[in-house]
Amino acid sequence: MRKQLFLTLMIIFVGLSTSAQAQILNRISNSAQRAAERAAERAVTKKVEQEVSTAVTKALEAPEKQAAEKSEPKTIVIQSEPAPYTGPVREAPKNADKFPFEHGSYVQTAEVLGIEVNTTIYFARSGDWQAIEDKSEIRVFGIRTVNDKMHIIKGNQHWEIDMAEKTGNYYELSSNPDDTDAAMKAALAGTPTEGVEITELGQENYIGFACRKVNIKYPALAMDMTCLTYGSLVLKSDGYVGPIKTATRITSIDLNAPPASKFEVPAGIQINK
Repeated sequence: MRKQLFLTLMIIFVGLSTSAQAQILNRISNSAQRAAERAAERAVTKKVEQEVSTAVTKALEAPEKQAAEKSEPKTIVIQSEPAPYTGPVREAPKNADKFPFEHGSYVQTAEVLGIEVNTTIYFARSGDWQAIEDKSEIRVFGIRTVNDKMHIIKGNQHWEIDMAEKTGNYYELSSNPDDTDAAMKAALAGTPTEGVEITELGQENYIGFACRKVNIKYPALAMDMTCLTYGSLVLKSDGYVGPIKTATRITSIDLNAPPASKFEVPAGIQINK
């Protein structure tokens, strides 16, 4: 039983590395994918096997523990919700399919398989240019992974850079209509891919923006996401892509123009093409 659960965990992590995620999901899952790949590679070591064995043992013991706890009196602690945003709210943009800002940056937090990743995204030319900084620390099965990555995007040109290793890869990538990214963009623009189901859920204010709330289902990719969008920028999302639960949220937005150097490969980086 434990061995089967262990193998299932490894399959999920390996699967993450090849998933075709939305650009939004890519931003939050790339680091988690790389950490999962490293965890899978190290899973054959005794240390990780012990970590997984301990976790599985706890999972198997949980039902018995829960049953015992039901018969015991409990003290319920009610935690107060964070104070709601009460500042000015920016009206919704007229074009729901357009990037709402010319330039700026924002901080995004994402959670995939219980792993939280924080990134800073700089953008220019209404989002056509982006520079995604991933400086995060992730722990998977007790293994600590520190990321210092940069992903520069200019249209269909991509540079993925490991700042610690001083190396990177260049490639060109166009949207694929079968990708989650393209499916979500088309749905938000009002021209959904065949098979996509869209449910409008009204409007909701989030961190000072009047957002469009929408649920997007795409059975072909086993996708079911509820999003708060401002133009084509997704400020918050929750749902599933396949069996994997994902959640993202932008925590702050700065509309000052970022330095032009953010969109150039740093000096001393060896790029492989």
